[in-house]
Amino acid sequence: MKLVAAIGITLLTVSLTAAHAAPVRNGRLLLLTCDRVPPASKGASHLRTMRPDGTAFRTILRFDAESTDNCSIDQATWSPNGKRVLYSTFRGIWTIRADGKRKRSILDVGSSAAWSPNGREVVFVQRVEESQADALFRVRLDGSGLRRITPPVESEIYGPSWSPNGRTIAFTVWNNSQESIWTVGANGSRLRKIAEKARLPGWSPDGRRIIFTDRLSILTMAPDGSRRRQITPPVLEHETFQATYSPDGTKIAYVRDWRVYVVTARGKRAHRVSPVDTLVSRVDWQRR
Repeated sequence: MKLVAAIGITLLTVSLTAAHAAPVRNGRLLLLTCDRVPPASKGASHLRTMRPDGTAFRTILRFDAESTDNCSIDQATWSPNGKRVLYSTFRGIWTIRADGKRKRSILDVGSSAAWSPNGREVVFVQRVEESQADALFRVRLDGSGLRRITPPVESEIYGPSWSPNGRTIAFTVWNNSQESIWTVGANGSRLRKIAEKARLPGWSPDGRRIIFTDRLSILTMAPDGSRRRQITPPVLEHETFQATYSPDGTKIAYVRDWRVYVVTARGKRAHRVSPVDTLVSRVDWQRR
């Protein structure tokens, strides 16, 4: 018995050591783009991926808009294991494999969809018919277990992001031409505003910081809205849309003036990585 116990402890120690030693690797960037497609210059959303240095640029999905004014995909994110992409189109939520194959429908309604940290559920925005107001919902990948998280909000809601520990969801509220960031417990508790003049929150890998933009620069804050830090200086000429941490937390990818840039987590050595002829609205970083 002592020998068996000793072997078991040894194997457990080796297993834990190996797991601890395995580094988190930064994978490919996922780009949500909206480009004009000839000959009619009709808008088309594309899901595209590339390496963080801008090489190996690939298109995995094209989704044509119904008009020349708007593209159809509103949000797209990597799954926690980096093998699939979740995207939404205001009229439904789908997943697709990283190589562009095996497209699967989750719901035929919903927008601004984002993964849960365990990859088993998604959070999304949907209009509540009886009140004609937006609310956050969660649902399993097979479309079951639909549950409303927030009460209907008489404002536009978008850009939800689920915390790494699965307990909190941060999201953007647009009201009276002003954006603010709110958080709510994944069970619907503790709904509150944490930041004014802020949009499109994303969590750091350790869950200790929330990254966001004020349209001029990139900032981070604690999950309660305190301890704001500015990562990039304000740029008045070009709007800063959205930002996300790399899986290892050492870098940040962000969208400014329809282009993707990469910078260190301290705001150093910013450089453009996306092609000049591609208009990018969102970026996400794959975990490998």
